[in-house]
Amino acid sequence: MANPSRYKDIDISFRKNPINKDITPLTDVDAIKRSVKILVMTNFFERPFHPEIGSNVYFHLFENFTPFTLVSLKRSIQEVIENFEPRARVLGVDLSQSSIDNNSLDCKILFSIQNIPDPIVVSFSLEKVR
Repeated sequence: MANPSRYKDIDISFRKNPINKDITPLTDVDAIKRSVKILVMTNFFERPFHPEIGSNVYFHLFENFTPFTLVSLKRSIQEVIENFEPRARVLGVDLSQSSIDNNSLDCKILFSIQNIPDPIVVSFSLEKVR
């Protein structure tokens, strides 16, 4: 018998399963990786009825990049994951400037999931959309 998936989330791309014509779900590690990325990229007051969910990292992208700004960003990212994604435990957050002129950051988040021995890495770019 196949091992059932422990975690399932809806894939926001809404890809259709060719066999049963239903939405293809994200499972296990992929579901948690997507959730972590969406939490970090969410600003406060973006989710209806849940204004407290968000990291507000886009607010910092027009700030001058100082060591204090990077520490504040790392703390915001870590707090939003710890508060709103109970399946993930943050091991580290690494931020680096990819382009000073475009106000963008490369973000790498290292976290662990219960019952999965290897740490998981999520990498993406944070850019201010004008």
